[in-house]
Amino acid sequence: MTGGSLKLAVVGCGYITQAEHVPALLALQPQVAVAATVDVDPAGAEAIGALFHAPSFTSLEAALDAAAFDAVLIATPPPTHVGLMAVAARAGKHILVEKPVAYSLAEARQAIEVVDAAGVTCMVGYHRRYDDDCLLVKRLLQEGALGEVRAATSFCQLTFPSIYRSYAAVRITPRPNRPQDLPPDWLAENSIHHINLMRFWLGDVTALHSGVYRANDHNLGIVTLSFGDVLASHHQLRGMECGETISLYGTDATLHVELWYPHRPYAFPKVTLFRAKPQAERTELIQPRTSPYTNEIAHFASLLRGEVENRSTLADSYRDLEILRDILAQASYVQTG
Repeated sequence: MTGGSLKLAVVGCGYITQAEHVPALLALQPQVAVAATVDVDPAGAEAIGALFHAPSFTSLEAALDAAAFDAVLIATPPPTHVGLMAVAARAGKHILVEKPVAYSLAEARQAIEVVDAAGVTCMVGYHRRYDDDCLLVKRLLQEGALGEVRAATSFCQLTFPSIYRSYAAVRITPRPNRPQDLPPDWLAENSIHHINLMRFWLGDVTALHSGVYRANDHNLGIVTLSFGDVLASHHQLRGMECGETISLYGTDATLHVELWYPHRPYAFPKVTLFRAKPQAERTELIQPRTSPYTNEIAHFASLLRGEVENRSTLADSYRDLEILRDILAQASYVQTG
């Protein structure tokens, strides 16, 4: 990094880049500058590049040959992540990569080895770990505001609205012809965020109790698991409303978190603390908020300057893949109409 400004190549110009990374990067100028855009669709790369007066390319190798930058933001389909990470790492470029790192644990281990060998920094894009409300919850838990946490429930609801296609067409990525541990479904794409966030708040998963899939399309699932003494259930309801909520139940208080749902349609966050003693009291906790994607990229820039710690490492992301693999291994499947 030169002059404290991070020069970034954006690799992958589809929906998540258009809807979330572009507004974040525009907000962070000039501290973060887009120096190149890359996409297999040249029109997509050119359109995003034009917003930042940056050159566009159809491959990362071409961008490396023609543009100067410090790091890459990889927002391509997961099966392409590890190959792109290897190209970037061997060129000495730091990496911010969307989750999941891969659908294969072997490929994720390969990514760790390549990044470690190159000596570059890699941060995985779990934007919830950079969300202002999620950090508030983390602080309240550390302060003991809930007493002993006994239970947690989480609900993830995702429906693609019509406006999705005004950003970018839905790309269905064919499964690669190589061994994969995870299917590209709700578990690896959506539920992974909730499991990762609860690990951030409560510590590692210590036991898996049950997992149930809707066999037809895997868009409905319920998982029960433990984080130490905390018994938790996670519910995935894809195609049924939009929004994400997590509740934490403690001996002294309960915390209800309506997570910022940044994708279209937006749902704004709300954190409510309920105390039963000495008298029933419900309080909404209000604080300034910035888009978690803006916070995430800003944290990545600060990480490369040595000012902060990495909250979402490759090793931590690999642990998520292990948990998802184990859920699948013991899940039962329910056939419905």
